[in-house]
Amino acid sequence: MSFQTKFPEEPATTSQPACSTPQQNQPWTEVVARSQRGVLKRFSPPPFNPFNLSNRYSVLADSNVADPAHTIPLPPQHRSAEQSRPTAPPPKPPAPRRVARERPRHPPSSTRPVAVLVGSSMVRHVTLPRSETWCLPGARVEDVQTRVPEVVEQHPTASAIVVHVGSNDIRLQQSEKLKSDFTSLIQTILATGKKCIVSGPIPSACFSDMQFSRIRQLHAWLVGYCSRERVPFVDNFGSFWRRRSLFARDGRHLNRAGASLLASNLELALEAHHTPR
Repeated sequence: MSFQTKFPEEPATTSQPACSTPQQNQPWTEVVARSQRGVLKRFSPPPFNPFNLSNRYSVLADSNVADPAHTIPLPPQHRSAEQSRPTAPPPKPPAPRRVARERPRHPPSSTRPVAVLVGSSMVRHVTLPRSETWCLPGARVEDVQTRVPEVVEQHPTASAIVVHVGSNDIRLQQSEKLKSDFTSLIQTILATGKKCIVSGPIPSACFSDMQFSRIRQLHAWLVGYCSRERVPFVDNFGSFWRRRSLFARDGRHLNRAGASLLASNLELALEAHHTPR
């Protein structure tokens, strides 16, 4: 005789999750799609984020605009070279052009000069009897004009002022301005009551075709202008054209022979216009 013991059945219990977080209905469902070839494709669900976490400060991190009122200056040791470099002062306006006068190689005689020769470095070795030479290296026409009052003040007994200038203005290639400057120079000398004698330009041995053309045009214009204004004009063009032996090695300045020839031309002009000797 067999006995079967029956044990009481345990009540059915639901499985409890291991996590204490209450379960929520998932916002997604798993979808299985079947392709034409019968292969199952599964779509991966989005990452599980039950708390919908987000960064509220990401807006501030993406902002690249800095408020200058709240910018903290860096200490000197952490500044870059450009930040630590001092600000350069504003540029100063250019000083007025001033040409220095060379000391005369041949001092004037004890008698008072009756004429003054003012010019560029072309007159460096030129001396005239009873005259003084003012050599202004690099001088232009407007530079000589600014020195006229000083010449008249220092030499009140001089009855004539001889000007030889213009070669340095040719390089600027401003023909109309050069004519205007010559007109102002001649009228300034005449306004002082002195006689003005214009020494014509000298064609340099090293001039280019353009420079030679411009100095020839200047020569022709001075001949006509001085004739209309009855101003004595010394024609140096024919005396120095194609005579390389009258120039120094640089081909621009006169050597001793060239300076002697220029002095002879100017001396004849002073005698012809009855300048007292």
